[in-house]
Amino acid sequence: MTPELPPSSLPHPAFRSEPALAVGRVAPGELPGLLDGASPPLLLDVRPRDQRAIAHLTGDRWIPSEELGDRLTELPLDRPIVLYCHHGGTASRAAELLRASGRGDVRILDGGIDEYSRLVDPTVPRYRDPPSGRLVLQQFPNLATGCLAYLLRDRESDEAVLVDPGREISPYVRALSDQQLRLRAIVETHTHADHLSGHAELHARTDAPIWLSRRSGAQYPHRTFGDGDALDLGGTELVILETPGHTDDHLSVRADGAVLTGDTLLPGSCGRTDLGTGDPDKLWESLTTKLLTLPDETEVFPAHYGPRHGLPSPERYSSTIGFERRSNEALLQPSREAFLTYMTEGWPPKPAGFERIVLTNLRE
Repeated sequence: MTPELPPSSLPHPAFRSEPALAVGRVAPGELPGLLDGASPPLLLDVRPRDQRAIAHLTGDRWIPSEELGDRLTELPLDRPIVLYCHHGGTASRAAELLRASGRGDVRILDGGIDEYSRLVDPTVPRYRDPPSGRLVLQQFPNLATGCLAYLLRDRESDEAVLVDPGREISPYVRALSDQQLRLRAIVETHTHADHLSGHAELHARTDAPIWLSRRSGAQYPHRTFGDGDALDLGGTELVILETPGHTDDHLSVRADGAVLTGDTLLPGSCGRTDLGTGDPDKLWESLTTKLLTLPDETEVFPAHYGPRHGLPSPERYSSTIGFERRSNEALLQPSREAFLTYMTEGWPPKPAGFERIVLTNLRE
């Protein structure tokens, strides 16, 4: 067997169980093409009911692994089958059962639905295996802007928090309605300079309060966080870290083994400091004394992704502290002085209209 790499050496924690050698794998990026092909496989979810209620892949069939032995007659003998679970271990064992029953073309989705969400479709909600946590995290990528918003929900209380919502709020409203969630709070990690926020319309629709940094200059009604403050979301405490640098009012949010870093830390880079209230010296302090003190396996969820923001290809929607510590160009600068030079030289022109966007986001 190929040994698994430690989580800190990968862009995300390596939870995958190594399947038996007889079971083939389908890489997450291959699956859409297979399902759209001339002879698509049957996609079979073998997770328990409570996990399927959180998320599942479109067009699949569901038979929990514990029922599979009694329901083999429901599955075709002459059609390829791709099984998936959360991370791959349960699907691997189920695939062995199907192969023993005479079905030859059986494979598993490599890394399960969790890795599919990381690499292919970040709108598929992420969760931890029970009973380790109640938090469900869903990303909302904006293809036009390269921005990421987040819906955090508690799987038992059905309460939710939205972080960094964009101006077009229909995806969030639809998710809240479909999942029958009550929005408890709208959180902005900072005053955005590249897109207009949707917090005002969301507040008007849901009456959820808007939470900002205590350093924010916002002129609309809001509540404020300071360093170390927390927002309770059902069984999960969302802990606030003040991380100024990209802007003076920047916050990061720790939640159940993850951290939402806004623009302070991005995959392969960090947020520029030449827009508005940015300060490279403060960014250095935020990175070295706050974010880089977190455990290597802490998952990083940024506010941006993709080439629109000069970030690495292929697109990465999440990372880990350990991976960024070892590979991020900004973090590999050999000294504070080198970092300050890196942050003040060679950046592309400032985005057009950023002053107007900042003023709008502060006023409404």
